[in-house]
Amino acid sequence: MRNLFLAAMAALAFLASCSTQNDEILASTEGAVVHVSFADDNGADTRAFFGTTAAAETWEKALNSVTMFVFDPENDLLVKRSFSAAELSSKKATFSLPNVTPGTTCEFYAVANLDAASVTSKSALLSLLEAEAASYNGTFAEVTTKAKRTGGFVMSGSASKAVAAAGSATEVAITLKRTVAKVAVQAVPSSSFGTLYQGAVRVNSITLSRAAARTPVFKNQTLSTGTMNFSATQKSNVAAGKYQNLFYLYENGPLATGNRVLLTIDATYDMDGDFATPAGQSPMTYEVELDGASGGTIARNGYYRVAANITGLVGQDCQVSVSVAEWETPVTQTIEVGA
Repeated sequence: MRNLFLAAMAALAFLASCSTQNDEILASTEGAVVHVSFADDNGADTRAFFGTTAAAETWEKALNSVTMFVFDPENDLLVKRSFSAAELSSKKATFSLPNVTPGTTCEFYAVANLDAASVTSKSALLSLLEAEAASYNGTFAEVTTKAKRTGGFVMSGSASKAVAAAGSATEVAITLKRTVAKVAVQAVPSSSFGTLYQGAVRVNSITLSRAAARTPVFKNQTLSTGTMNFSATQKSNVAAGKYQNLFYLYENGPLATGNRVLLTIDATYDMDGDFATPAGQSPMTYEVELDGASGGTIARNGYYRVAANITGLVGQDCQVSVSVAEWETPVTQTIEVGA
């Protein structure tokens, strides 16, 4: 009886093996087999505010949805595929690329955390616009602990690759970049302020205005920023005498002086330094344009640290220095195509 049981188990194992082989053969006859995996950072999940490193927070790089588009040289759509929850969780997916001749150069596009269900052509894909900058921004406590936008940070990327010969693997790496830039602001009264004036100054809030209202989902040569009228105001967080704010903005190209993103500091000066009593208090406003990387440029996936030192009591007495760092190396997709 025991031998009969073992024989039956062996037969089932053989049938399962045959089934797996048949599935693989069927996939190979239908087209190139595509193996997709996601690379991720294994670093710490939290970063120091205003840190010099560009590492992303967990919520800034989370993949909640990914849609892949593959086009042939005639721009015909070969594959449109949304990854399942299980595939996103395991960061692996497998699908076939049908009817592709080895040596054919295909274009691979990926968009993350955005509903692309209506897209059925390359022109429609490259025409996608995002116009919800406000959804990324909120209170300092909100934006430093989670993705304020429902669905997470929109990311996109593309690559071109020739399909390898039959029996060989084709690897396609797509780097996903966020459609927004990260702007961290840290304001502090300068060391000379106390020697020039009695009392103290307190930063209440910071506003970024004259920013892009929309952006192409996929970066292209012509930026479609819409009217530069997006504005966000955030109450400042106070830590060790420093006033902190964090914003996310869409990108914009070079801008003339007078038209660049404007940083406005709303502050209060108190003659005796006692903000608990209203006596001797005066409202103060400081305005400075952001230079960005250069010429007022704000680049997608860029990280801009704005250090504002308050040196006096008039609007021009604010020195701002900007340092630019690349945001963390974005999430990468590696695609293996085996005919």
